[in-house]
Amino acid sequence: MNQNLLNTILLSLAFVAMVIGVHRSIYESDIASNYWIFMIGLVFFMVYRYRKKKQKA
Repeated sequence: MNQNLLNTILLSLAFVAMVIGVHRSIYESDIASNYWIFMIGLVFFMVYRYRKKKQKA
């Protein structure tokens, strides 16, 4: 798979997870129950950043 495409997919998944987490937190008025969604988004973003740094080196 193309590396740039994979990076774009990872960044998109991170963004979508954060948007879903914010939406559910507003809808349910509870951030704690949606913590896991934010952590999934954070993991996707961390993997994206790791891959970008590895490509530049």
